[in-house]
Amino acid sequence: MKKCILPVILLALLSGCGKVSDASGVESRINIVSGIVEGTTRSRTTSETEAMTDGHTTGSTTSKTAGEKVSGTTTTKSKKSSVQAATRASGGNSGGSRGTTRHVPTVQRTTTTAAQPTSQTPTIDPKDYSSITFELNSSSNEIDVSREGMSGSIQVLKDVDLTEIRNTIANDPSKTINDFIVRQNDFDFDGYPDLFIIERQDDLNKTGKYYRYDPTKGTYTKWEELNTQRFEVMVNSTENSLTFYDKKDTLNYEAKTFEWGDNGLLVLRRVVKQYNDGELIDTIVYAENGYEIVSQETRDSQGNLVGEDTTEQPQED
Repeated sequence: MKKCILPVILLALLSGCGKVSDASGVESRINIVSGIVEGTTRSRTTSETEAMTDGHTTGSTTSKTAGEKVSGTTTTKSKKSSVQAATRASGGNSGGSRGTTRHVPTVQRTTTTAAQPTSQTPTIDPKDYSSITFELNSSSNEIDVSREGMSGSIQVLKDVDLTEIRNTIANDPSKTINDFIVRQNDFDFDGYPDLFIIERQDDLNKTGKYYRYDPTKGTYTKWEELNTQRFEVMVNSTENSLTFYDKKDTLNYEAKTFEWGDNGLLVLRRVVKQYNDGELIDTIVYAENGYEIVSQETRDSQGNLVGEDTTEQPQED
């Protein structure tokens, strides 16, 4: 009977069953049940089984001893997962996490400030001289030139001797700088009136400074060509000529008449000298170059020719 039982037990041991159970739905454990068999031969067998699950290692150790009651020991080992958990950012509600939280650099916000409107200088027509005004500067030897509607001076005239002008205004408060500025005459016949500022005046002569109006800039420039003559000029618009009188007294004088040359310089065309208390008058006429004398004569106060007439006569062929 015993001989029959032994093969049965050995057969059962060889076909021993292992049972697999799930742990928490993720990890799987393999349990191997070992039995103890009593017989003539007693031996101990130890086996280890290691099963890999997702991220974990599950190991089982089973001890089997013959002739003893079957017992089983199961050992489970777990390895930490090498995958770091991702932190997900909340979508702003309690319904769960959404997305992966990442460090986003702060972008500086560019603020654009609207440009404030700036005050612009009023546009002027430089050819318009009607709005120009003059004022005597009380703290300097200068004349301020301004335009109506514009703040401050647009120009300062520095070359005028204001000594007599200041003395006259101080003694007569009714006088202003405008009483010493002649601005109605167009001295170069370009259609724009120029300036003559009277520095000194007496019963016979007026002397001063000349300024030309520049219609491209709307300002005045010192006029050296006229300033060499010093005296106030008489304008002849019919002949486009300028005559300067140097009066010696009420009867005697010298008058020089000029025309403008192509180079912008004055060309002397005639000199008239009255002397001998007005009894004699010399007249000299110059060529267009201003140097060659075309004619020269002397007449008395009644216009009669005195002496030899030096006027050139046309030559006969």
